[in-house]
Amino acid sequence: MDRKITINLGLLMIIILISGCNVGNIVKTEKDELLLNSISHLHHQIEQEEWDVAVSNITVFEKEYAKRKWKLQLLAALSDYKDIELEVELLKENMKDEDKVECLLRLRQIHYRLTSIYNM
Repeated sequence: MDRKITINLGLLMIIILISGCNVGNIVKTEKDELLLNSISHLHHQIEQEEWDVAVSNITVFEKEYAKRKWKLQLLAALSDYKDIELEVELLKENMKDEDKVECLLRLRQIHYRLTSIYNM
């Protein structure tokens, strides 16, 4: 009887270990996906140099990010989500200057940081 319990506990621990290695798909919800998709939309708008639309959409992104920030605070270190906020501010400044290359660089940084947080 004790041997069966030990084997079952061992199997349970292995399953937990394996499933815990990549929790990105477990913790990422549809709303989190929308946040990542909005980055793709911004990327397209900047490539097309639709600056007015991109500026209004960065505001929408910020509002959605603010709604999801609590989750990022649980999943990541303080510096991770603070870096995202800094990148967003730099992106807004680069949009004012209509600097396409810098805007695309900032968007890639934001996307990378969000993806790395959700895949921790």
